[in-house]
Amino acid sequence: MRGFIKILTIIFSLQFMLFGVLENSCAESNRFFVDRVVAVVNKEVITWSELYKYMEFISRDEVKGMNPDEKFNYFKKKEEEFLEKLIDTKLQMSEAEKYGIFVSDNEVDMAINDIKKKYGLTDQAFEENLRKEGMTLSDYKKMMKEQILIGRVVNSLVRSKIVVSEGDINSYINVHPELSCDEEAYYVSQIFVKHRENQDEVKEKVNEIIKRLIQGESFSKVASRFSEDASAKTGGAIGLLKRGEISQSLLNVFSKMTPGEISEPMVTESGVYLFRLDGICFKRGSEALRNYVRTLLEEEIFKRNYRLWVRGLRQNSYIEIME
Repeated sequence: MRGFIKILTIIFSLQFMLFGVLENSCAESNRFFVDRVVAVVNKEVITWSELYKYMEFISRDEVKGMNPDEKFNYFKKKEEEFLEKLIDTKLQMSEAEKYGIFVSDNEVDMAINDIKKKYGLTDQAFEENLRKEGMTLSDYKKMMKEQILIGRVVNSLVRSKIVVSEGDINSYINVHPELSCDEEAYYVSQIFVKHRENQDEVKEKVNEIIKRLIQGESFSKVASRFSEDASAKTGGAIGLLKRGEISQSLLNVFSKMTPGEISEPMVTESGVYLFRLDGICFKRGSEALRNYVRTLLEEEIFKRNYRLWVRGLRQNSYIEIME
């Protein structure tokens, strides 16, 4: 197997030397890369160009708004992490093929059409956005197909086997009294930016906050540094807000969020708020509480079982990462 892999690697390297330099999406910052083999998974090679397209695809939200240099540095910092994820993707694709699980081109087109409708994009605008991200429509369809396929194979081979009993739910509720209240309520943190005479300063500060959150800086750290109210001292935490004691506009925001989610900026008369929903306190004994706990337990079991499943795939495969 190793001899076969070396031959494949040599062939690919020679091809890339002959056909020259690959210009990828970082060309906007005048960066060019000689394409190369970065890993081998069983009998399939992963090239740098494929890895870069993969990084572009799965990091669209994270790198949105970054200039080319910032995006390049972000990808270089996380290159090893992305490569490991792409290797896992290849292994799961092989499992899908093994079990006859597939996704039709029509399903991919429907998924892309849903995205266009969600963001109100024409075909031309959608493809223009892809071009700015360094991707072709063909690249995007291929990766979308892979993501749908992986979701399907994971649901079939891992998630469908999860069982949570009523006893499991009761035990969890007993151990976590913070989930039960006499009235539904929300654990919330916030970041507040005051209005100024120069509203461009407000926009600039809010954009900086959002950028830091997207790049992975903790909400509490950003709140401590940037929030302009008393909650900055507690990392933005403002405690428990009962459903019957908050405005309808806030209720509309919190009721649509899941724990850990950060809201869109909310503009008020006094300034701009960003909220993070830290948790929900459900009405004691409600079905909503039991459903929430069931989902929570299913997700915990899924994450554990998924890690074990992927580890098993890796142990039964040939994987070589190039220096």
